[in-house]
Amino acid sequence: MESSAMTTSEVHPLLRYKRPLIFTRPGERLAGATRASIEMGCDALWIEGHGRVGKTFGGRQLVQTDAWRPFSMYMTEFTYSKPQKPTEGYFMTSLLTQMGQSVAASASSNMLLARVVRTLNEQRVKRSADMLGLVFNEANRFTSEEYEHAMSIGNEFEKTTRVFYLFINQSDAGQLGRGDTDARPPRHIFGRYFINSHRYTGLLWDVPKDDRPHQAMSDVALAFLEYDEELTWPEGSGITFTQHCAPKAWANGWRLGAQIDMIRKVVNEVRSEAGLPLATSWPMLTFEKFVYTVLVRIAMEDENFLELTEAQVREVLYRVGYLEIEPGYEGVVA
Repeated sequence: MESSAMTTSEVHPLLRYKRPLIFTRPGERLAGATRASIEMGCDALWIEGHGRVGKTFGGRQLVQTDAWRPFSMYMTEFTYSKPQKPTEGYFMTSLLTQMGQSVAASASSNMLLARVVRTLNEQRVKRSADMLGLVFNEANRFTSEEYEHAMSIGNEFEKTTRVFYLFINQSDAGQLGRGDTDARPPRHIFGRYFINSHRYTGLLWDVPKDDRPHQAMSDVALAFLEYDEELTWPEGSGITFTQHCAPKAWANGWRLGAQIDMIRKVVNEVRSEAGLPLATSWPMLTFEKFVYTVLVRIAMEDENFLELTEAQVREVLYRVGYLEIEPGYEGVVA
């Protein structure tokens, strides 16, 4: 008897267990900063930003795309878990495990370092790449020891190829940092890995002054535009995500981006009631959930849906936990 269940490819991307994430202006700014750092000859880019703004996805975009790269690169991403003791053996074992390698418990740290270097180099050669790009999520968990271990990898490659690091840090959770109030690492580490930095933001509500010559719409508006005009399904159909979820409203001229001013107004009302200042950016975590809830749980479930109301926007903001991840939010006062 044949199963009637649909395969993942037959289900709309918004209804899949892993929804697509859009390319954003913050991601493009990170790509530009990374390219400039590599071209300048830097060893690393130190990336910081508040939790859940989209830093990890921004780094992942760099791994998955290559149009921004000034040279051919093999890039890979690692996530670092905090050990009880930051030994070189633990560090190298973590990297090997994430690259699908088995590790003997008796292996020495020197052997593990050699295996990391060999495995990365094999991947680089396989792709005929000139250099390596290593992305480390949760680098805020690093101590000086972990940066020493990263330096050991770079030193091993120094004679044959170039290694460029992207250290992604949560600015409100780090151990080491660039500022005077942070615990600064030893000078040789600071000079190698902390000189070049990039501040990663959520989707900005206003166009930065430096971007105005080539960016007419805000980051938030451009992100809405992705759902309204760029993302389509089925492939080649030309039916956008917004059109699929709200066909009647779409035919009537409605677009997510058309209500951006009202959405911003409600966002700022909700923030003001919680004692927060006016919004300057929107973290990807809650933005993506907001769009999903509006399109799938409101528009798609109401065949007569024509446009959002302020009450609906307010309800969705609370439902997706908008306030909970905003810096400065301290909860509802009883």
